[in-house]
Amino acid sequence: MTSSEINKDPRLYHVGTLTYTKASLAILFCWLLWGDFCYVLMETVVPSIMPLKFKALGASNTSLGMIMTTIPMIINSVFNPVISFKSDRYRSKWGRRIPFILLTAPVTVLFLLGVGFADSIGIWLYKYVNEYTMGLSATQFAVVVIAFMMIIYSFFNTFVNSVFWYLFNDVVPEKLLARFMSWFRIVSMIAAALYNFFVFRYAESHASAIFIGAAILYFAGFGLMCLRVKEGQYPPPSPNAGNKSGLMAAIVTFGKECHSKPHYIYVFLVGMAFAGVGAVGPFNLLFSLSIGLDVKSIGEIAGTSCIVMGIMIIVSGWLADRFHPVRIVLLGLILQIVLAIPAGMTWIFFKPSPETSYYLCMLYAVALNAPIGALIGVLDPPMFMRLFPRSHYGQFCSANAMWRSISLIVNGTLVGIFFDVLGRWIGKERAYAFIPVWQLFFFLLMLYFMHKLYKGWKELGGDENYVAAVPNFSSGAESKEIASKNLVIT
Repeated sequence: MTSSEINKDPRLYHVGTLTYTKASLAILFCWLLWGDFCYVLMETVVPSIMPLKFKALGASNTSLGMIMTTIPMIINSVFNPVISFKSDRYRSKWGRRIPFILLTAPVTVLFLLGVGFADSIGIWLYKYVNEYTMGLSATQFAVVVIAFMMIIYSFFNTFVNSVFWYLFNDVVPEKLLARFMSWFRIVSMIAAALYNFFVFRYAESHASAIFIGAAILYFAGFGLMCLRVKEGQYPPPSPNAGNKSGLMAAIVTFGKECHSKPHYIYVFLVGMAFAGVGAVGPFNLLFSLSIGLDVKSIGEIAGTSCIVMGIMIIVSGWLADRFHPVRIVLLGLILQIVLAIPAGMTWIFFKPSPETSYYLCMLYAVALNAPIGALIGVLDPPMFMRLFPRSHYGQFCSANAMWRSISLIVNGTLVGIFFDVLGRWIGKERAYAFIPVWQLFFFLLMLYFMHKLYKGWKELGGDENYVAAVPNFSSGAESKEIASKNLVIT
């Protein structure tokens, strides 16, 4: 069968040099979804358990925000663009994505365990070094050890966080990407739901065992996915600006290519605003505890929300394919501001009993948070896949991640200060009820930038004629998509 005959065969699917039958495509999907399952469970453990450890150590909200958000985002903003830029241009027999994941997995797992045991390590180590801790108490020194472990863990985890998401765009046929990402999100929701229903309730009593289990599953399961998924061959990487080599040329190329068009800037600004919303993430658990819920109830609410969101993702994915992700995100933001945020402000004005709070939170999760979250969720990655150039997808995603990280660096600390200052006026526990006020500000910013993005997208062709263009600064001319002909899907 000739190459042209293969391309015409409707039973085959193509992406770059890769060709799939329906059976081999099903196997690919299974391995990628299995990897996602292991990855989500690992990623869920740290943000869900560490706030409990900080609370037990008596750490301030500012310390929690800095260690859980600001420090990891500083690392991400510095190294994510470097890793992504190099990954786009890396060529090996293993591909351009998998080597970055596979080679860093052992160290990531080691320091994941380090984070999980950091409080115990810190208190044990304090007995031997207390003379050199400059007056820190045992619990304060334990917080310092947690910060150290988080720095190393965040650095190596950045390799996975950067590259894993780009792998799909390289190995999944384009016409199946939206459906695959829907299944991907569903599996993520299932993993999160299982964790919240059956594991999180033991977060206070068996935290160490949870960290060990997550580490083993990640190392074995995620590593196996990397060994089973095969990348194709890629065209030669595009040259740097001015056909120069070296670090400065790479930085200049990255900056020029990613920031040359206003509609890309608006994508990044949307991401920055969304990151500002997410900066309150570590405090959601503390809010739930402050209104009288226990970890079992919190897990049930979160698990139910994940199940409903998993179902709604099927709907939002179909809507995104039918009407474009830009429109669906706009709809989700409007509903968030008009309905969800006002409902979330209930605890500012009232203090229901723990039992009533449980049912109110469950209703909020099912009726508002999950369906509206599913609409906004098509922002990442479905909208990015439709707006960013395929040949430079990792690079543009890393630029977006860099700007989101800058937002989290600033807001991760500011939100802790916000709750500490507010807590001095109205009480530390009651301050967490003002989470929706913080979120409202950033959702409004996000809506404004999405509106500007929508207008620019329409001017550039909209549904029918939009093309993700990348300036070719090496020759002084602009091409619609540099070195993309071998990545076209048929």
